[in-house]
Amino acid sequence: MKDPGASPSAAGYGYQYERALYRIFNAPSVQTRFGIETADDIEEISESSTGTRRVSEQAKLTVQPRKNPLQDSSKNLWNTLRIWLSGLEAAREEYDELEYLLVTNRILKKGTLAMQLSEASSKQEVANAVVTLRNHAEGMTGKPGEIAKEVASFSDADLAFLIEHMRIEDGQFNAQMKQGIIASLHLPEDALAFSDSIYYGLVGLLFDQCQEAWVARKLFWTSAQPYYNQRQALVNAFMNGPWEPLPFEKTEFSEWAQKIDPADMLFMGQLNKLNMPNDLLMEQFSFFCAAYSERIRLLNSGRVLLDDFDSAERVLSDRWRSIGSAHRLTVSKSPDQFNIPDYNAVMAKTLFPEIFPMKVGRMNSSAQYLFSGTYHRMVNTVETQSPIHWHRDASDAEGET
Repeated sequence: MKDPGASPSAAGYGYQYERALYRIFNAPSVQTRFGIETADDIEEISESSTGTRRVSEQAKLTVQPRKNPLQDSSKNLWNTLRIWLSGLEAAREEYDELEYLLVTNRILKKGTLAMQLSEASSKQEVANAVVTLRNHAEGMTGKPGEIAKEVASFSDADLAFLIEHMRIEDGQFNAQMKQGIIASLHLPEDALAFSDSIYYGLVGLLFDQCQEAWVARKLFWTSAQPYYNQRQALVNAFMNGPWEPLPFEKTEFSEWAQKIDPADMLFMGQLNKLNMPNDLLMEQFSFFCAAYSERIRLLNSGRVLLDDFDSAERVLSDRWRSIGSAHRLTVSKSPDQFNIPDYNAVMAKTLFPEIFPMKVGRMNSSAQYLFSGTYHRMVNTVETQSPIHWHRDASDAEGET
């Protein structure tokens, strides 16, 4: 078995890609530049009214639920401070503004050394944090102790500057990076169903571009623009391609079932006359409610028009009429001679085919609820240009077979 200790390291590298994407889609401008595994895990360089600004980020992920990767004496914390302090002088000469960000997926407790450094804002708080840092470094041993002593060897001024310009974002903000990235994409409503696929497409692009640069032994730098372009291309690809209605269980059928009285529905009365078993009857009522819910959602989305539904109902009506005509030929009866077995035969062939094909505009559906529920809507004869019926007598709906 391979060393399971490699998995957390791999997860840590993946966390860097996530953090980089999050920064890209929260960038100050499309011209902002980003580096991965350059001077830091992630670098962000942008231009502001006051000059050039650099954000240096170290991302520390742990897969152990109760482990704090930034404990007071942890190598993670002290090595990060050493990296930042070692490059501080050169960074201050090159950039007008500096920010140092330490990110972890775990929530840190108040009062820890890391949080004291992050929360120090006033001159007195910064001075106190410098003293606390030095005192803690003196008591440390081992390899982390050696790193801590290197950190403590920097001047009070350098330590104070770093503390003033550093902050920590813990798991309160970063525990669910994937969801945070998807939220930052600001996807159109109709693309939300494909959010995971769009996210994976963006991660894949970032990974491929990093690999290409690193295999060529180059540093990886990019602007935000290619990822904005890829986001739009992925959105267009999913929205312009074939698409389907919501699954039955994701519709608001239960909410509408509470609002609609089955006794007010003409189609329910007609199915009752055909002695449909109660369990099938209530199933058909739930299909009607789901189809009603989905119809509203699709019309509100703007991607399906009322004319599209009218066209779909005409196709369904033609199918129902054809089934009725075939039955007339089989039993040698006219419509006014139909009895319950005849109506049942037409209804059964109409509502219970092997598949449930229905096309509404660009939407191709095989959902039984939309197919059957739309037929029931046509039986209700309200706001349809293609009324039908399951049973017909003097009190029933219009329609001819």
